Amino acid sequence: MSFEDLTRARFSCRRYEDRPVEDDVLARVIEAGRIAPSACNKHPTRIKVCTSKDDLARAALACPRFERNGSIFGAPAIIIACAETERAWVRKYDQMNSSEIDTSIVVDQMMMAATEQGLGTCWVCAFDPQVIKEQFGLPAGLRPISMLPLGYPAEIIAAPEARETRCISPEDFTI
Repeated sequence: MSFEDLTRARFSCRRYEDRPVEDDVLARVIEAGRIAPSACNKHPTRIKVCTSKDDLARAALACPRFERNGSIFGAPAIIIACAETERAWVRKYDQMNSSEIDTSIVVDQMMMAATEQGLGTCWVCAFDPQVIKEQFGLPAGLRPISMLPLGYPAEIIAAPEARETRCISPEDFTI
Protein backbone atom coordinates (compact mmCIF):
# COMPACT_ATOMS: atom_id res chain seq x y z
CA MET A 1 0.00 0.00 0.00
CA SER A 2 1.42 3.41 -0.94
CA PHE A 3 1.75 6.03 1.76
CA GLU A 4 -0.94 8.10 0.07
CA ASP A 5 -3.30 5.12 0.08
CA LEU A 6 -2.43 4.46 3.71
CA THR A 7 -3.24 8.04 4.76
CA ARG A 8 -6.55 7.89 2.92
CA ALA A 9 -7.43 4.49 4.43
CA ARG A 10 -6.89 5.54 8.05
CA PHE A 11 -9.94 6.85 9.92
CA SER A 12 -11.12 7.34 13.50
CA CYS A 13 -12.65 3.97 14.28
CA ARG A 14 -15.13 3.96 17.13
CA ARG A 15 -16.46 0.38 16.90
CA TYR A 16 -14.39 -2.77 16.94
CA GLU A 17 -14.96 -6.46 16.32
CA ASP A 18 -14.96 -8.66 19.39
CA ARG A 19 -11.68 -10.40 18.63
CA PRO A 20 -8.17 -9.88 19.95
CA VAL A 21 -5.29 -8.41 18.03
CA GLU A 22 -2.67 -11.08 17.41
CA ASP A 23 0.59 -10.65 19.32
CA ASP A 24 2.71 -10.40 16.15
CA VAL A 25 0.41 -7.73 14.66
CA LEU A 26 0.48 -5.73 17.89
CA ALA A 27 4.27 -6.09 18.00
CA ARG A 28 4.58 -4.54 14.52
CA VAL A 29 2.46 -1.58 15.62
CA ILE A 30 4.55 -1.09 18.75
CA GLU A 31 7.79 -1.37 16.76
CA ALA A 32 6.63 1.44 14.46
CA GLY A 33 6.29 3.65 17.53
CA ARG A 34 9.58 2.54 19.06
CA ILE A 35 11.58 3.57 16.00
CA ALA A 36 9.79 6.91 15.56
CA PRO A 37 12.06 9.94 15.36
CA SER A 38 12.32 12.38 18.25
CA ALA A 39 14.04 15.70 18.83
CA CYS A 40 17.78 15.07 19.31
CA ASN A 41 17.01 11.34 19.66
CA LYS A 42 15.94 11.84 23.26
CA HIS A 43 12.97 9.43 22.90
CA PRO A 44 10.87 10.80 25.77
CA THR A 45 7.86 8.57 25.02
CA ARG A 46 6.87 5.57 27.11
CA ILE A 47 3.85 3.40 26.37
CA LYS A 48 1.56 1.17 28.38
CA VAL A 49 -0.06 -1.58 26.30
CA CYS A 50 -3.45 -2.68 27.61
CA THR A 51 -4.94 -5.95 26.38
CA SER A 52 -6.25 -7.62 29.56
CA LYS A 53 -9.88 -7.03 30.53
CA ASP A 54 -8.68 -5.41 33.75
CA ASP A 55 -6.30 -2.98 32.02
CA LEU A 56 -8.88 -2.11 29.34
CA ALA A 57 -11.50 -1.35 32.01
CA ARG A 58 -9.04 0.76 34.01
CA ALA A 59 -8.14 2.77 30.90
CA ALA A 60 -11.83 3.32 30.15
CA LEU A 61 -12.32 4.85 33.62
CA ALA A 62 -10.36 7.86 32.38
CA CYS A 63 -12.92 8.60 29.66
CA PRO A 64 -16.28 7.10 30.65
CA ARG A 65 -18.02 8.88 27.76
CA PHE A 66 -16.28 6.50 25.33
CA GLU A 67 -16.61 3.32 27.41
CA ARG A 68 -18.16 0.41 25.52
CA ASN A 69 -18.09 -3.23 26.58
CA GLY A 70 -15.42 -2.66 29.21
CA SER A 71 -13.00 -0.74 27.00
CA ILE A 72 -12.72 2.49 25.04
CA PHE A 73 -15.03 2.13 22.03
CA GLY A 74 -14.93 -1.62 22.72
CA ALA A 75 -11.36 -1.92 21.43
CA PRO A 76 -9.48 -5.13 22.32
CA ALA A 77 -6.24 -3.17 22.81
CA ILE A 78 -5.35 0.32 24.01
CA ILE A 79 -1.94 1.92 23.94
CA ILE A 80 -1.43 4.72 26.45
CA ALA A 81 1.30 7.09 25.25
CA CYS A 82 3.09 9.05 27.95
CA ALA A 83 5.73 11.77 27.83
CA GLU A 84 8.76 11.81 30.06
CA THR A 85 9.17 15.59 29.95
CA GLU A 86 12.51 15.69 31.81
CA ARG A 87 14.06 13.46 29.10
CA ALA A 88 12.87 15.62 26.18
CA TRP A 89 14.79 18.17 24.17
CA VAL A 90 13.99 21.80 25.09
CA ARG A 91 14.22 24.67 22.60
CA LYS A 92 16.56 27.27 24.08
CA TYR A 93 14.77 30.32 22.65
CA ASP A 94 11.46 29.85 24.45
CA GLN A 95 11.88 26.67 26.54
CA MET A 96 9.39 24.72 24.41
CA ASN A 97 9.56 21.09 25.55
CA SER A 98 9.39 18.60 22.65
CA SER A 99 7.88 15.73 24.65
CA GLU A 100 4.29 16.22 23.44
CA ILE A 101 5.42 16.54 19.82
CA ASP A 102 7.67 13.50 20.09
CA THR A 103 4.88 11.48 21.71
CA SER A 104 2.48 12.55 18.96
CA ILE A 105 4.93 11.34 16.31
CA VAL A 106 5.08 7.95 18.05
CA VAL A 107 1.28 7.68 18.11
CA ASP A 108 1.00 8.77 14.48
CA GLN A 109 3.47 6.12 13.34
CA MET A 110 1.62 3.47 15.35
CA MET A 111 -1.68 4.54 13.78
CA MET A 112 -0.28 4.19 10.29
CA ALA A 113 1.29 0.82 11.10
CA ALA A 114 -2.03 -0.34 12.57
CA THR A 115 -3.86 0.72 9.40
CA GLU A 116 -1.35 -1.16 7.27
CA GLN A 117 -2.03 -4.25 9.42
CA GLY A 118 -5.80 -3.97 8.82
CA LEU A 119 -6.54 -2.50 12.24
CA GLY A 120 -8.63 0.52 13.10
CA THR A 121 -7.55 3.23 15.53
CA CYS A 122 -8.87 6.39 17.12
CA TRP A 123 -6.62 9.04 18.62
CA VAL A 124 -8.10 9.83 22.06
CA CYS A 125 -7.04 12.90 24.01
CA ALA A 126 -10.37 13.51 25.80
CA PHE A 127 -9.49 11.67 29.01
CA ASP A 128 -8.46 12.47 32.56
CA PRO A 129 -4.68 11.93 32.80
CA GLN A 130 -4.84 11.83 36.60
CA VAL A 131 -7.10 8.76 36.42
CA ILE A 132 -4.55 7.04 34.17
CA LYS A 133 -1.72 7.92 36.57
CA GLU A 134 -3.68 6.50 39.51
CA GLN A 135 -5.05 3.41 37.75
CA PHE A 136 -1.69 2.32 36.39
CA GLY A 137 0.59 3.67 39.12
CA LEU A 138 2.65 5.68 36.67
CA PRO A 139 5.91 6.99 38.08
CA ALA A 140 6.41 10.68 38.72
CA GLY A 141 7.58 12.47 35.62
CA LEU A 142 5.41 10.49 33.17
CA ARG A 143 2.51 12.46 31.70
CA PRO A 144 -0.25 10.61 29.82
CA ILE A 145 -0.66 12.43 26.49
CA SER A 146 -2.98 10.26 24.42
CA MET A 147 -4.60 6.87 24.18
CA LEU A 148 -4.82 4.75 21.07
CA PRO A 149 -7.62 2.17 21.02
CA LEU A 150 -6.98 -0.37 18.29
CA GLY A 151 -8.53 -3.51 16.88
CA TYR A 152 -10.31 -4.86 13.86
CA PRO A 153 -12.88 -2.28 12.71
CA ALA A 154 -16.59 -3.10 12.99
CA GLU A 155 -17.39 -0.09 10.81
CA ILE A 156 -16.25 1.21 7.45
CA ILE A 157 -14.57 4.41 6.43
CA ALA A 158 -16.70 7.19 4.98
CA ALA A 159 -16.87 7.47 1.20
CA PRO A 160 -14.06 9.60 -0.29
CA GLU A 161 -16.50 12.41 -1.13
CA ALA A 162 -17.80 12.54 2.44
CA ARG A 163 -14.29 12.55 3.86
CA GLU A 164 -13.24 15.35 1.52
CA THR A 165 -15.99 17.61 2.87
CA ARG A 166 -14.49 17.25 6.38
CA CYS A 167 -10.95 18.11 5.27
CA ILE A 168 -9.49 21.57 5.12
CA SER A 169 -9.26 22.96 1.58
CA PRO A 170 -5.78 23.12 -0.01
CA GLU A 171 -6.12 26.92 -0.21
CA ASP A 172 -6.88 27.24 3.51
CA PHE A 173 -4.22 24.71 4.51
CA THR A 174 -1.31 26.70 3.10
CA ILE A 175 -0.40 30.21 4.19
